[in-house]
Amino acid sequence: MSRLEVLKGLESTLQGFLARAVEAEEERIDAFRCIDKLDGIARDSLRGRLVSARLGSWFSQNTNRLETDRFSKSEVTSIANLLGDIRSGLDDSDPESHKLAREIERWRGKGVVPKRKLVLKLKPRSAERDLLGLLTGFLTRGVEHLESGEFEGRHLLSILDDVLKSAAAKEDKMYIHLAGAMIYFLKMNGYKIGPFVRRLREIENERFGHINAE
Repeated sequence: MSRLEVLKGLESTLQGFLARAVEAEEERIDAFRCIDKLDGIARDSLRGRLVSARLGSWFSQNTNRLETDRFSKSEVTSIANLLGDIRSGLDDSDPESHKLAREIERWRGKGVVPKRKLVLKLKPRSAERDLLGLLTGFLTRGVEHLESGEFEGRHLLSILDDVLKSAAAKEDKMYIHLAGAMIYFLKMNGYKIGPFVRRLREIENERFGHINAE
């Protein structure tokens, strides 16, 4: 094989690789837009707004993606949790809402099932109050608070609002720690958290005085 033929072969291989990479990136971006649109529907649903038409359109646009198994595991989990939020607000007595609820159940039958539970198992610790012990204590009690059943079916933004109210009203520092963790999690997932950050800083300043960030 001549050098020219080798170069042409490499060029063809590179072109094929780039085409597949572009296709994969477009698929990922489409999935992100799909989940972002569903997130908007879920937030409006939790605010009591009518979302039946938008949700029906979302299902029609993404059913083929589900049937052809084009969602990743993490995308399926995100969609399942959002559909769970929406399902909790649907009125089964309304025919259109009942139809959409049945579609949500059909997606669950395809494996789109909410996965919210988080269980932390800690090894027995000594009586020494070290920093790691304090941290794991905050984490454990924070998880127990979120899993108490009080927030079942509510959106994370609504839950954060309640946690911030508790942080302002109660002496237990766990609520401040939990609010901070939730705000950082939302930031990592692209939510606008400016108002929540300001509220948390106000609570910290009220509780601890001015906090030097250095």
